[in-house]
Amino acid sequence: MTTTKRRRVEITFFEQERIVQRSVTAHCPVCRVMSDMLTPEEAGDFAGVDVRNIYQRLAQGKAHSVKTFSGQNRVCKNSLCINR
Repeated sequence: MTTTKRRRVEITFFEQERIVQRSVTAHCPVCRVMSDMLTPEEAGDFAGVDVRNIYQRLAQGKAHSVKTFSGQNRVCKNSLCINR
């Protein structure tokens, strides 16, 4: 007589949730035109560089940003296009 043991295998799938923020179109006080104002992370994705590179460009004056009322930086998309 043979006995069979049954095993129960449980497989769990995890999906990562990606939160996408829309860029804000606003009047840039430096360019004086309507422009998408991006977060530094979005600006890095747009320019194809690391976020640290975006902060370096801001410090060197190669790009410009404005601070929101909540204290966040928003990088002008036009300044990234001009200085690529």
